[in-house]
Amino acid sequence: MIPALVWSAVGFLSGSVMYSYLLPKWFYRKDITRISRDGNPGCGNVFTCIGIPCGVLCLLLELAKGALPVMLALRQMTPREPLFAAVAAAPVLGHAFSPMLRGKGGKAIAVTFGVFIGLLPHMLLLFWLALPLVVFSTLIRITPHSVRVMVSYLCMLGLTLLLERERTAFPAALVISAAVIRRHLGGYWRDEKESSDIRFLAWSLTWHGDSSVPAGSSHKKT
Repeated sequence: MIPALVWSAVGFLSGSVMYSYLLPKWFYRKDITRISRDGNPGCGNVFTCIGIPCGVLCLLLELAKGALPVMLALRQMTPREPLFAAVAAAPVLGHAFSPMLRGKGGKAIAVTFGVFIGLLPHMLLLFWLALPLVVFSTLIRITPHSVRVMVSYLCMLGLTLLLERERTAFPAALVISAAVIRRHLGGYWRDEKESSDIRFLAWSLTWHGDSSVPAGSSHKKT
């Protein structure tokens, strides 16, 4: 129990360091939560608002802060231990509800991938999440991005339940998905003004997040 508690605390603290907020502040004197459209302190907004070099650095650090605590914990624990689910989820929770930003963290996609990289080869959650994200970005395109992410995480949960052999994989995926969906759902209701859309080849299904705002030409029914 003690190693699990220690590594959960280490993971949470690691995840709570908001590199995508700190680096633009330190090097560019810009607050990414103020200059970005959705106010999210994530590396995607760093790419858009600051530039590629800073964005790449933030992305690598976001991946590392999820991967390293998990990889180090695996030296003292096995993924079969029930409390290992808390170790895996801790970096994502730290990022999503960062004390550094008074609980207003990021949307936690990059740190999720970092955690899943750290779990390889013990768990294949990286592939169970990457697969739906790719499918819903290409073959069956779901917009806006927040809805695509939420659907992808739900699909990842289903794939984990059906295909993952490690017993702690599903609890870890469940906690991580709940945190990520919570962050994206709040942003969707607060910020999304365009219609939501599912496209499969020539077929499209559209519904409106805000019926008072007309959908753009890319969201018309076909």
